[in-house]
Amino acid sequence: MSRPRFLLGFWGLMTIAPIFVTGIVGCHSTNQSSASSDSVTTPHPTLPPLIEATLAGDVEIVRSLLQSGTDPNLVYHTNTALTYAARDGFTEIARALIEAGADVNWIDGEGVTPLILAAFKGHLEIAELLLAHEADTTVRDQWDRTALDYALRRGEEDAIAQLLQMPR
Repeated sequence: MSRPRFLLGFWGLMTIAPIFVTGIVGCHSTNQSSASSDSVTTPHPTLPPLIEATLAGDVEIVRSLLQSGTDPNLVYHTNTALTYAARDGFTEIARALIEAGADVNWIDGEGVTPLILAAFKGHLEIAELLLAHEADTTVRDQWDRTALDYALRRGEEDAIAQLLQMPR
């Protein structure tokens, strides 16, 4: 039942969503101030749809947006959707973004790349995916650390081995 509510908010249809959702999913409350947990929830007002879908972990919507022409390198507060996917461990979203042309070497305002985030958070599968698509292992963030430095700090042996095999 949450998918229709999310999609309606996602596409910016909150003005008609309470009426539409009532008819579609049987939600009876249209007054959000006294709404129950089944009522329509308002999405973040400023998030671009691709970023919102990525943060929600919704690979279907991410793919749909990419197929409809959304730029996979759309920037929101110095980050791309791939940056958020790498940070949050959403491998299938990362894969969809990369297949659509997302820049695996995007550097945010702090010098952080998707690979650095994946290593920092211990998301080995995403790190492997990024490395398979030529992510740069030599980039240093504003703290002068590389993805390898973060993998070493976490003790991620598989990531360390993979990063050490990459050309410098």
